[in-house]
Amino acid sequence: MFLCMEIMSEVPTDGTSGVLDLSRNHYSLASRVLLSPDTVAFSYCLPRGSESQGFLSFGTIRPELAGRNVSYATLHSRAPPRRNLYFLRLIGVSIGGLDLPISAEALAGDALVEVQTTFTYLKPKVYEYLRGLFRLWMISYKVAPSSGELDTCYDFTDMDAIGVPSITLSFEGGASLELGLEQMMYFSNPHNIFSVACLAFAPAPAYGSGVSVIGSLAQAYTEVVYDLRGGKVGFVDNRC
Repeated sequence: MFLCMEIMSEVPTDGTSGVLDLSRNHYSLASRVLLSPDTVAFSYCLPRGSESQGFLSFGTIRPELAGRNVSYATLHSRAPPRRNLYFLRLIGVSIGGLDLPISAEALAGDALVEVQTTFTYLKPKVYEYLRGLFRLWMISYKVAPSSGELDTCYDFTDMDAIGVPSITLSFEGGASLELGLEQMMYFSNPHNIFSVACLAFAPAPAYGSGVSVIGSLAQAYTEVVYDLRGGKVGFVDNRC
């Protein structure tokens, strides 16, 4: 076993010594995995806290061959310096089973699959539509102040049940990622859903050229499968 680490220019304060390189670079750990038609380069499942257990696997059998339901999205490549990252093409966003009322041309765009970013970022206009519809769904709940870049927050402290509309992200190639309560809301107390929570989406910054980002919270509980040989990324629901 060997590890290829990206050593950071500044000494981390959290006790880590570097970042495990799983990029598309030729020297990354992911690129060194021996592949066959029956295996994928790597996959992971991010837990949503101490109540679940995640995993990172290399060279494992394809989920469909192991009897698991998986949907795949096509990998896209971008020009340097982002050529080594994993981009999908976001082609649809729905809330409560209803598509956002925005044209396909205005919605579609590259989306970076990112585990070092917590929240999900959408094109500003797409985010505005999503936020507007979400607020309509949540009109009966007590509004809470914004928290940093998260501007749609609610106080659930006096509740004994919460109902939110699911949000689904659809990608070119046929894959979709359906987000439940704990994948789409950021809770002030992650161990108690009856606390203050914010919609875990924000507008993508202008300097990012409108590129969306699928953050780690949206990926929680889902096995994300990187089939580099086939040029695609897959999603398997409820794996951790």
